[in-house]
Amino acid sequence: MNRIFSNDLRRPKAHLSPYIINYLYERNPWKVVWWSAAFPGAGYLLLCKYFTGAMLIIWELFINFQAHINEAILYSLIGEFEMAKAVIDTRWFLIYITVYIFQLRNCYKLTKDLNKFSRVADRVESPILPFNMSPLEISYLAYRRPWEGAFWGFMNPGLESIYANRLPTGMIMLICFIITVYQSNVLPAIHLTFTGNTEMARAAINSQWYLNIPSLMLFAVSSGYNDIQYTNHLFKVEQSRYLADHFQPAPFNMPHKKKENSMHFISSFDYRSFLEGTISELEQIGISKENIFVAPLNKKSPFKSNVDPFQGSTSEYELSFILGMIFMLLGGIYGFILEWGPIIWSLIGLVLGFILGLLLSFIFMKYRWRKKNTQTPTEVILIVECEKQQSEIVEQLLWRHKALGVTKTS
Repeated sequence: MNRIFSNDLRRPKAHLSPYIINYLYERNPWKVVWWSAAFPGAGYLLLCKYFTGAMLIIWELFINFQAHINEAILYSLIGEFEMAKAVIDTRWFLIYITVYIFQLRNCYKLTKDLNKFSRVADRVESPILPFNMSPLEISYLAYRRPWEGAFWGFMNPGLESIYANRLPTGMIMLICFIITVYQSNVLPAIHLTFTGNTEMARAAINSQWYLNIPSLMLFAVSSGYNDIQYTNHLFKVEQSRYLADHFQPAPFNMPHKKKENSMHFISSFDYRSFLEGTISELEQIGISKENIFVAPLNKKSPFKSNVDPFQGSTSEYELSFILGMIFMLLGGIYGFILEWGPIIWSLIGLVLGFILGLLLSFIFMKYRWRKKNTQTPTEVILIVECEKQQSEIVEQLLWRHKALGVTKTS
């Protein structure tokens, strides 16, 4: 059996190793620029440039701390301009500016270039390896829940990438979050806040490190959700190609071609790993490969442009992630001067920003929400020809493997 690895291809679409699922897909350049602005280095992680991203994140944490930039931002936004001028170290700040602007521009340019390569890989239907194993790790394409990844990213940045099998991003984010949480003293502050000691909580927090937390958390939520959505897409593409190549036999008798003592079952499925298990079990009960026909459905019209009008794919929830981060940051800043303290106001800001993002997304992207709500789940049609005495076993098997619908013709 020939195994095609992405490194052997001129225009690869995805690379699967035991430690990472790496891929190209069309991204909105401005989304990448935004996350690069929110937390330098994050844009490179989105573009799967892990070494560059890790280097810039270390640079961000070190230079930002030395220059006291976050503290200066806090004092500026609460109106303490003299304090902002006094706290910032211009020797480090002037070094910071050049690299900050460079990484914004470079992320935009890289995204545009990689979008072109992604389109070329799509046109040539670049092969995708679905499974890889080593003595230490197993990596495979499978259908995962995007919101589960987003949840773990919110609870502890880095876990979303481990869930999506993107270990380099996971390790970078885990290390950054552990350092930030420890240096910001946020966990004791949370305990003090929810035991009613808000003044002690406010005094305990190190604002220089605390203001990194909204960017880290919401970037993890956004990247976790979008990474899993796209690996799900890769899983569907690979499975669709496999089924079309191996289960569309030329001698197959279509249902209108009646054959004595035989009948057909027509069932619908969505893309899941148990779909291949269904076919394998059909073969085990005596249904030959020539009597199984699979028709993957193309859910995108070839007569319409599938490229996002904003130059790249963006989740309908992306605005909620972005506004959630902004409002959480502002809540944390103004919480240093408001009664309930930075912890409570950060959470209030997060909820308000997320809800506002949902409302604006619904207003400006109605077509996407409407399509999502009206889209039928059927993605694959499976037709099975069997003897009449096998009909009950076949029907039970199809329902047991989570068919969306089953009908039979005789």
